[in-house]
Amino acid sequence: MKIVLAGILVAACLFLEASEGSASLLEENCGTTKRPLRFRRVVGGLYAKRFANPWMVMVFSGKLFRCSGSLITSRFVLTAANCPNVFPVTKVRLGVFDMDIRENTYEVNIDRSISHPQFSLSKYKYDIALLRMAQEVSFSDYIRPICLLVNQKVQLTNPNFKLTGWGYTNDGEVSRILLTTNLQIADLSYCNQKFGHLVDQSHICAGSSTSDACHGDGGSPLSAELNYEGAIREFQFGIVSFGTRSCHNYGVYTNVTHYMDWIKDTVHANSV
Repeated sequence: MKIVLAGILVAACLFLEASEGSASLLEENCGTTKRPLRFRRVVGGLYAKRFANPWMVMVFSGKLFRCSGSLITSRFVLTAANCPNVFPVTKVRLGVFDMDIRENTYEVNIDRSISHPQFSLSKYKYDIALLRMAQEVSFSDYIRPICLLVNQKVQLTNPNFKLTGWGYTNDGEVSRILLTTNLQIADLSYCNQKFGHLVDQSHICAGSSTSDACHGDGGSPLSAELNYEGAIREFQFGIVSFGTRSCHNYGVYTNVTHYMDWIKDTVHANSV
């Protein structure tokens, strides 16, 4: 996660609404955390609070960390399709906060990588994939899924999102400790003009004047808190997809809500 020097002004209020009734969660035991420990400030972001992001997943090709993902059920990890389509994904590591500390972390092999059938490395759409772990994982203070809302559209009006990852910092190296920062949404036309690609409702344009996703953050979740049936939970709305090579200013995220039917159907079809 890298600091940037300039940005555009975007309204920063958070307003999430979901009507009662048909709304349901992909995984009921999701989006809650143990009271986190304190954090310290770092360049371009903050050290994430311990226990605050138990859904964060490191994705590996052999022994090499390649990208990030989010735990969405006891068996599935959500990530960007560009990661498993470039690297042969072999395993994931859960419960990680500091890469140098292996206590309370858990490694699981990946037995199936499922990218959206319309994804292509030459295009910038359908950048979403599911990784099926070879076995189910047990939830704990360190390992817990993030929430995905099924059967209900959430109305977002100029929200602040949270981005979390181990991506490159200003030093040009992967952060050993999980970082987090707040990003704001911009109109899709801004990213369309900036990147020269067709950016549409299947994307989210987000960034800030102080930090940005960078190399190594690919597949990381863009999330926000939502009051669901009287309890505050963390919901995922985006996946880090692409941005500038310099990690400067705003980037494009896969809009997870746009693909909820595909996620739900794919998880169901590959659960046995």
